[in-house]
Amino acid sequence: MTLPLAPITPNFDPWEAYMDIEEFGGMTLSNVEFTTTVLCNMRCEHCAVGYTLQPKDPSALPIELFLNRLEEIPHLRSLSITGGEPMLSKKSVENYVVPLLRYARERGVRTQINSNLTIELSKYDAILPYLDVLHISHNWGTEEDFIEGGFAMMERKPTISQRQALFKRMIDNSAELVKAGVMVSAETMLNKRTLPHLENIHKQITEEMKCQRHEVHPMYPSDFASSLEVLSLNEIRSAIHHLLDIRNPSVWMLFGTLPFYACQTNAEDLALLQHLNDTDKVTVRNDPDGRSRLNVNIFTGEVIVTDFGDTPPLGNVQTDSLPDVFKKWSQTNLAKSLSCHCPQVKCLGPNVLVKDKYYPGVDFQNRKANLSFSSAEKL
Repeated sequence: MTLPLAPITPNFDPWEAYMDIEEFGGMTLSNVEFTTTVLCNMRCEHCAVGYTLQPKDPSALPIELFLNRLEEIPHLRSLSITGGEPMLSKKSVENYVVPLLRYARERGVRTQINSNLTIELSKYDAILPYLDVLHISHNWGTEEDFIEGGFAMMERKPTISQRQALFKRMIDNSAELVKAGVMVSAETMLNKRTLPHLENIHKQITEEMKCQRHEVHPMYPSDFASSLEVLSLNEIRSAIHHLLDIRNPSVWMLFGTLPFYACQTNAEDLALLQHLNDTDKVTVRNDPDGRSRLNVNIFTGEVIVTDFGDTPPLGNVQTDSLPDVFKKWSQTNLAKSLSCHCPQVKCLGPNVLVKDKYYPGVDFQNRKANLSFSSAEKL
């Protein structure tokens, strides 16, 4: 039996970490992400987990172990599946992806899978009854960008015509899945490749792909993507203003991991936050990584704060419960250094990547908001 679920909207985003503050008075483990594969048919230049990708999946731990560990989490609200490309292996989909999504749906937990949408459409049928959000990265201003950037780190690339076919399939699959009732949320990273093409990317996402949500995140140097050139704060700020001005007003835009905060004194930063808050169907998400979410690797059982970055494993599901691992993380100096909260704007401060890149040495816990939104619904 599946429970009736509220629609996911700008006013109800189950991956928003601030919901823990509102529901439980503080951060808790409410979100779990599973890495279910190290396979992928692409090698994107921006991929944060590219170093972990392999030609074959190792043996995974029993699915019962993961389901039992999920049972130990009292406040589980959302569950995500990531990789690699989680839909590439039929065996993995049948034995891990579907059981995890089915468990979540039967418990009333919201679900998301991260896919590049280049897999044959029929292969998504198995997950559709249990899926809320299909998340895709879309950083391609042109077909040529996809052909180059989507396979940049691959030694033996598909032919150009094969890559062109995958690009078309991605667009067609998105439109078909939306028609089937799935929310398709396309994420664009702000970097040197996407910056000249933001308007074209937004139009393709909202018009051709029919996505109900466009996510926008600045790109940060992490692991596989550490060599890509990031944008300056001025470039990021200008790009966001531009997107807000040219966006399709009927489509939800979600901005995440932004390096701008209401406790800053820069007038341009505060003006941007006000612009975001004042724009209809625009939200700014507090990053769940390190606040309300843990990532579990189904092959090793290791538990980490996020599926990328340099934070070492915090525990292993073979020996540790996930609430215990979350408690251990919360007591680390790193977690404590990121643990700040401004109720005036519903802000939980920067995550590890943002703080390390733009604000090393800054103690956000000793700062106060210089903005206050009347409803504080969006920030």
